[in-house]
Amino acid sequence: MPTLPTLRKLCKLPTLRRAALSPGPEVLMQVALLVVLAVVVALVAVVLVRTFGFRPPVAPAQGAPDLDPGPVAPEAIERLGAAIRIPTISTLEYEATDFAPFEAFQGFLADRFPLFHERCELEVVNGHALIYRWPCAGGGAAAPSAAAPAPAGGPNAAPRPPAALLPVALMAHYDVVPVEEGTEQDWEQPPFSGALVDGVVWGRGTLDIKSQLMAHLEAAENLMRTDFVPKRDIYFCYGHDEEVGGEQGAELIVERLKERGVRFAGVLDEGGLVVTGALSGVGVPIGLIGVAEKGISNYQFRVRGTGGHSSMPPKSTSLGLAARLIALIERQPLPLRLTVPVEGMLRRLCGQMGFVTRMAVANLWLFRPLLLRILAGSPTTNAMVRTTSAVTMAAASDACNVLPQASSFNVNVRILPGETTQDVQRHFEGLIARAGLDATVGPLLAQDPSPVSPDDSAFYRSVERLASEFYPSALVVPYLVMGGTDSRQFCALSDDVLRFTPIHITEEDRQHIHGTNECLSVENYGRMIAFYERFLREE
Repeated sequence: MPTLPTLRKLCKLPTLRRAALSPGPEVLMQVALLVVLAVVVALVAVVLVRTFGFRPPVAPAQGAPDLDPGPVAPEAIERLGAAIRIPTISTLEYEATDFAPFEAFQGFLADRFPLFHERCELEVVNGHALIYRWPCAGGGAAAPSAAAPAPAGGPNAAPRPPAALLPVALMAHYDVVPVEEGTEQDWEQPPFSGALVDGVVWGRGTLDIKSQLMAHLEAAENLMRTDFVPKRDIYFCYGHDEEVGGEQGAELIVERLKERGVRFAGVLDEGGLVVTGALSGVGVPIGLIGVAEKGISNYQFRVRGTGGHSSMPPKSTSLGLAARLIALIERQPLPLRLTVPVEGMLRRLCGQMGFVTRMAVANLWLFRPLLLRILAGSPTTNAMVRTTSAVTMAAASDACNVLPQASSFNVNVRILPGETTQDVQRHFEGLIARAGLDATVGPLLAQDPSPVSPDDSAFYRSVERLASEFYPSALVVPYLVMGGTDSRQFCALSDDVLRFTPIHITEEDRQHIHGTNECLSVENYGRMIAFYERFLREE
């Protein structure tokens, strides 16, 4: 055996030194594998630690019954039915709207809720939009008057009143969509009958959303009979054209209130519900509190081609070219993205969705792309994580034997928060350039997404707590509203604009909104009234 001095001499030999300093390929491969293995082990450890350390909300009491508000006064049910019988149908051509039913509805409210109209100040905007103000104890000093303009912005602006002194607003609208022609016979009860059959009130507006307006007034009138006075001003704001954009109603209400410097501690409108079966894989009802809503825009594409007689057609007509562009639009959607409301919803729901989903949500830094691709697999969840585009209308030639010189089609777009109508316009222009077509695109309607309200504010927690108390089996979560509501206008008046209607329905029932057989159970209506009574007492 060589001695230590001998080994030292051997290591100084040039050949051995080169071998030690230049290991062979096998050694390098082994070292690389060990490094990769160490990284994988560390990565798995981090993922598992974060997953098991992630604490989604405690599961609700499964099977717990919804809160029983007690019997509903027959007079309240009759008033709801009577409200449904007034056909306040809004139309896209505003000037062509029959406003006689709207005027009748205003008179109906004054007649059926006398105490409410005695104690609240009423202002009618643009003939039909309604602002009621229920003054707080002391006469309502919380709301700035018309003589006191809103403080200007900037570092030297006068401070706003503390939130505890600001009023809150309850919202709804009393216009309804028309019944599709030819479907009247498909209704179990006539669509404007307001019929009460087996504990259910039938008709347009029971779900969207006269019932909410009526529940507000029933709750306020009940409290007024006990001489209750709110601790802050309560505003009740009701538009008359929400179903066609709200430009003549809610938008003008907001302008009027802005002129007076009115700001709200919170605004509560329609938007989310308590729904059973809302998401596949979630076995409990979900209480959806909308904290934002997608933008809504309609774009018209016009594609030019060669006109003339169809007996000598070109390779592609303008309609064929338009079809090529439509296919490109559907193959190249806007990118997937996880917004704050949807991430907040997933963080609360993932405890009900299995270990894999919980692991992905707890480790978005690693699994975000995978999670987005999974969510994109269903139309329901795809709409939550993408600005969607739906081709809905098209027009070309007026005759079978005439080549259309130009063809057009319309695309309805629902825009994620964080994106704008300009982003969508650039995306579509890029697709036109890629297709190499003689085409143009422009918006017919352009509404950006609403700002995102916080899901940890005092106002949100108040609504969340009430929703959980009334529906103990539901998991209450923040929500991105896919459609549009009047409340987006009110984001100019408050940082806390929420969208929640306190009724419990199934996903199947939700399809009746704007559809056939819209109806609402008396039990749900009674719970709505009780919810708003509690809300008004506590706010």
